[in-house]
Amino acid sequence: MATEAIERKIQIEAITVETNKARIDDNLTMKRVSPKVDVLQILEPVRRKLASIEAERIISVIEKTIDKLEKVTLLPHISYNLSRFSVALGLELTCAIREHVRLEQHFYYTVTKLIEADNPEHEEDQSGKHKVKTKVERYNNFTLLQQALGSSVKNIIRLFEGTPSACQIIQTECRARKPLCTGLILALKKLRNFVFGRLLISPVEEKDKTEFVENIILQDKQNTVIIATLEAELAAAIKDKENEMLKKNEIIRKLKNNLLQLDLFSEDSIRQIKQDSEKQQQGDQKDSEGRIVKLQEEIAQLRTQLNNSITEHRSTEQALRRRKFKTETEIENWIQKYDADIQEKQEEYEQLVKIHKDEGILLFELESKIEAIELEYVQVVEDRKRRAEEKRIREEQIYLMGRAAVTIQSFWKGFKVRQLIKSLKKKKKKGKGRRK
Repeated sequence: MATEAIERKIQIEAITVETNKARIDDNLTMKRVSPKVDVLQILEPVRRKLASIEAERIISVIEKTIDKLEKVTLLPHISYNLSRFSVALGLELTCAIREHVRLEQHFYYTVTKLIEADNPEHEEDQSGKHKVKTKVERYNNFTLLQQALGSSVKNIIRLFEGTPSACQIIQTECRARKPLCTGLILALKKLRNFVFGRLLISPVEEKDKTEFVENIILQDKQNTVIIATLEAELAAAIKDKENEMLKKNEIIRKLKNNLLQLDLFSEDSIRQIKQDSEKQQQGDQKDSEGRIVKLQEEIAQLRTQLNNSITEHRSTEQALRRRKFKTETEIENWIQKYDADIQEKQEEYEQLVKIHKDEGILLFELESKIEAIELEYVQVVEDRKRRAEEKRIREEQIYLMGRAAVTIQSFWKGFKVRQLIKSLKKKKKKGKGRRK
């Protein structure tokens, strides 16, 4: 008995030591974690929306770039499966994609020719002038094709913006995009989120947050120093506690030896204690029998009270059941009415969608007609300009010819006059000689 009590006491002391260690560790972890939680709460942006128009324009430019890049990166897949997408894309968009594929093939052909021209083995077979000429021509073709590809891509993006149904169809084919393209799109999206976060924070807030972070870092350094000192103190305390435990274990070993000696001399006392405990058990048993009888009588009384309360509350239960049934019927009627209203709204919405589609088709036809009329108008304006230029050139030529004719006539008249004057002078000289 005494040995068991001492062992229990030792176990309780060990448990208290472990609980103290756990509390110290919890306090240290709380000191380390709490500043980080506060920092995360403070570093969140105050605003959730952009305040300036310039910031909204920046974000809209990045979003439009991402949208256009998503469409452009799917062009190889669409051009490869153009027969499958031709009905959904429409005639104009299909023709534009075919023209883009043709330009792309021609571009790759010119690039290969330029690479072959730069090859020294290929350069030895050609003469100098012809080589320079072909290089210049190919480079000019390369630049023209590059510009044509850019304008073709812009035209395709413009046509996609004019047909939202085609955009929705190609968005379902996002798995066909190359990994490099998807990486670029994800990088742009991350850039958009980063720029959006930076635009939400003003310079003053940024300065305050940097100062706050510096203070937190300084405080963290101080806390680490304090934690190191506390851990050193804790290690020293644990070591002292272990030394005390070793001393106590030695004392317990000695006590166990003493208790073994006491057990040899305690058999008589144990026998006397057993007799006393048996007598006390018999007395407690008699008292418990009397208590059991009393408790059984109380249980019978409580059962009768329970039956009486059940009969009293049955009427209230029936009333509550009727009320519940009434509320359930009212709810079911409201649900039916709501379903009918929703059905009417759905039919009205479908009619509006149908009208919108018809108007969209009419708008597309009118836009195509307007484009054709604009082309004719541009041709007419160019013809008028060309005719006016030709007329101006003819008038200039007639003016120059008339001026030249006048100068020629004046020169001829002066020549004739000079000849006439010379002839008159000769005649006068001859008349004078005859007179003499």
